Amino acid sequence: MTSESHYRLKDIFRDLRSEKFAEEMRGNWSTALLCRVPGFFLVWVFVRLRIGAMAVSLAALLLAFALPVLAYAVPIGTAGLWVAVTGLVFQVLDCADGTLARVTGTTSQAGADVDFLTDMAQWGFLYLAIGILADRTLDAGWGWSAVACAAAWVRLMARTARDRLDADDGSPPAPISLKNAVPVFLAGISGLLPFLALSGPWLGYAVIALLVYAVLDVLEGLLPLFRTIGR
Repeated sequence: MTSESHYRLKDIFRDLRSEKFAEEMRGNWSTALLCRVPGFFLVWVFVRLRIGAMAVSLAALLLAFALPVLAYAVPIGTAGLWVAVTGLVFQVLDCADGTLARVTGTTSQAGADVDFLTDMAQWGFLYLAIGILADRTLDAGWGWSAVACAAAWVRLMARTARDRLDADDGSPPAPISLKNAVPVFLAGISGLLPFLALSGPWLGYAVIALLVYAVLDVLEGLLPLFRTIGR
């Protein structure tokens, strides 16, 4: 790795001008604002500690695994807070690993694959954790956990559909306008989902919201297919 003195905060913040950030602002604005920017400061620290992007991705994966454990094992009075904070820290690390790889010139296909799989694992474990919190809070056995797992499966299906059907012609993301503001807003709230763990007595509704949001995500991912069929 290049000498850490080469990477100043202003060099790292240049990532705000990248196509990646522009795409994220359009597709996931909450993560871009809430997690991407704080991640820049972590990148600055990681460079000086000589911590690589792959190590950051693996640390994030450990946090993802911890989500349902925290939801189940921590006293219910504080379990929701632990899940929400851990989910948020995961997203900061998930943003930081990609930025770290780009600014240090260490991007690789293996790193991108691990980052993708870690991200997908996090959504599954986060949804399950919120379901477990609902079951513990509402004394509902494992019912809400089952619904949350179904929502997670639908969410992963949405990502699969989007990756398969989206046509990427290499052009920059379309600017946000009044016409597409609502879809952009709805698509971008996924970064706020860890805060659903703080719903308390409303956790059942939070699980239902996860399922509805996942179904809408699938429908949006299938739009290119619908347009093709309709021609």
